[in-house]
Amino acid sequence: MSDEDLCYMTASEAVSLFKARKLSPVELMQAVIDRAEAVEPTINVFADTYFDEAMDQAKKAEAKYARPGARVRPLEGLPLAVKDENKIKGRRTTAGSLVFKDAIDTSTSLSIERLMKAGGIVHARSTSPEFACAGVTHSRLYGVSRNPWNPEFTTGGSSGGAGGSLAAGTTTIANGSDIWGSIRMPASCCGVLGFKPPYGRVPEDSPFNLDVYCHEGPMARSVDDLVMMQNVMAGPHPKDIASIRPKLSIPKDLKPIKGWKIAYSMDLGYFEVDPEVVQNTQETLSMLRDLGA
Repeated sequence: MSDEDLCYMTASEAVSLFKARKLSPVELMQAVIDRAEAVEPTINVFADTYFDEAMDQAKKAEAKYARPGARVRPLEGLPLAVKDENKIKGRRTTAGSLVFKDAIDTSTSLSIERLMKAGGIVHARSTSPEFACAGVTHSRLYGVSRNPWNPEFTTGGSSGGAGGSLAAGTTTIANGSDIWGSIRMPASCCGVLGFKPPYGRVPEDSPFNLDVYCHEGPMARSVDDLVMMQNVMAGPHPKDIASIRPKLSIPKDLKPIKGWKIAYSMDLGYFEVDPEVVQNTQETLSMLRDLGA
């Protein structure tokens, strides 16, 4: 298995190989770090990196998988890129702003705490435009984040660093946040996947938990990986009064969509849409019809 295969491996496959002792979290982390060091000068999708600490945690995860009967957490040993908007205690979170370039967090964001407690290893912070308020990702603090498929194009925003790192193979999973498309646009621009959960399903830090349009969610390279992350992040939290009970978990095996009614608009009546996007959308609609919708 080549390093490139490791860098683009899904989280679900990686965990299965970890459990079968056919792959080590150390091998995966090293491949991801090597990839980042090779491509970061061009794509610039990381705000900060914690490679040495991540390798130490990967060694601990490796030892846990090697112990018969050890309790393995859902995301044990997986490289995780956290958006430079969410807090991590003892680290800096700048929100892409010069105002906070030296700000050190005293707490960890609720959803990030869950991802880390589930075994995700934060090896990097993904870039965001200043205060996550743009559909492209650039700032005076970090410069321009570029699309791995073509550096002349944008990664989208505001979770553009997350989308770019997944597309570049410099992380296995990532988180994002979305008000008017900040998960969905980078996923589309970078050819990866993102999910904006319904309001209240994933706990938020205040005061953003009271914004009904502001949701945090998972980003990954497969639907199975999104499900894995969402099931970790979701559920009520005592520090978020808007979080919803009970916790809903997405089943691994979903029921058929036969009989569903799906509404769509190609352009919402006023957008100019690229012909290639129109074609891809029409092909998707055709597949959904074939599945019984």
